[in-house]
Amino acid sequence: MNVAGTTRRSRKTGNVDLVIETLRSDGPSSQAALSRRTELAPATINNIVQALRADGVVELRRVNGREALVELTAGRSAIVSIRVGASSVEAAWLDFAAETRFDAALPGSGGPEAVIALIRALGGEAARRPVSAIALGVEAPIDRATGAIAPWAAARLPGWREVDIRAILERAFEVPVIADNDANFDALAEWTWGAGRGADCFLNVTCSEGIGSGLIIDGRVHRGGDGMAGQIGHMVVEQGGAVCFCGNRGCLATVVSERAIVQSLRGSDSERETLREIVAAAEAGDAACQRVLFESGRYLGRALANAAKIIAPKVVCVGGLLGNAKPFVLDGLNSSIEVTTHRAISPSIEFTTSELGPDARLTGGVAAALLAIGQGVSELAPWMIARTATRPPPLAAPEPAARA
Repeated sequence: MNVAGTTRRSRKTGNVDLVIETLRSDGPSSQAALSRRTELAPATINNIVQALRADGVVELRRVNGREALVELTAGRSAIVSIRVGASSVEAAWLDFAAETRFDAALPGSGGPEAVIALIRALGGEAARRPVSAIALGVEAPIDRATGAIAPWAAARLPGWREVDIRAILERAFEVPVIADNDANFDALAEWTWGAGRGADCFLNVTCSEGIGSGLIIDGRVHRGGDGMAGQIGHMVVEQGGAVCFCGNRGCLATVVSERAIVQSLRGSDSERETLREIVAAAEAGDAACQRVLFESGRYLGRALANAAKIIAPKVVCVGGLLGNAKPFVLDGLNSSIEVTTHRAISPSIEFTTSELGPDARLTGGVAAALLAIGQGVSELAPWMIARTATRPPPLAAPEPAARA
């Protein structure tokens, strides 16, 4: 065995991976900046960049007559990103060669057959190229051992119970499939292009219909040993509180989810039907709506400060609909005694809100899919976040998909 040759190849591959990871975390960079950041020689960086250009992984963008920035590119790939929630299914097909995005949606949480039909409907549009990879995020944790939604969370997504999501979609389309908790996709999007860009430890909490969180450590989603890491929505913040669907009492999800916030205004003169309406009313000056958002922020502060003591994130981001209520939620969060105390111990921690908004759950799937096929995009182009009018797939029944 040629040990020296194997070592050289391993070192070369490691250097290439290091350059790609640096471009993912730092965004477009000059070759000089890449050399400083990676501590690789300028000649080595130049050789790697030229090889990556030949493979269609990076491209050079001129910024002046003498300097060019190296940036990741998805080349001619087409990516499908899907988000399965308890009340709806959203899908986006991104064609990087044509720089075009197509969207579709379904009511309810669907199931494998419905999602396969949705993907085929999007792929059936004119002039669409074959898909390169598929990412599917579900509003629930996925058990790494089975590839299925955790049993305690499956009641909210009955069509997906005991389904090995990745296996079924890979059999149907014969392309790489990434199946994950949608909160992890949210976090990956914000780390790649948004509020957490480049942070070595980043915690993202999505607060809308439910509560989800994702943790990025050294540029990788941290899922834990069984895929259940980051379940901050099920951290107990109110002893003896309302019963959560997970079986515990007083979980964060029972006081900060959309249902909980809407319920807190029942019987008042400021009653609203949705969290989006509550945020809008608060921005318009409704004191009661401002109050419940402030209180939600205090509960978040309690949970996030306790989590931060263990994982010590550099940046903590609040996304989802609550992220749109920035002044009220952050005021409440920063006023919590837990956050105040934590700042005395770790003054450098930053609490902020989402830069990408609700679309992070789909763009995060795109980031995960590109990562899986060894590609990436350094900056979100306007076309990537320009949703087309959503539409349902045709009613023709798809081929049956056997459960795995």
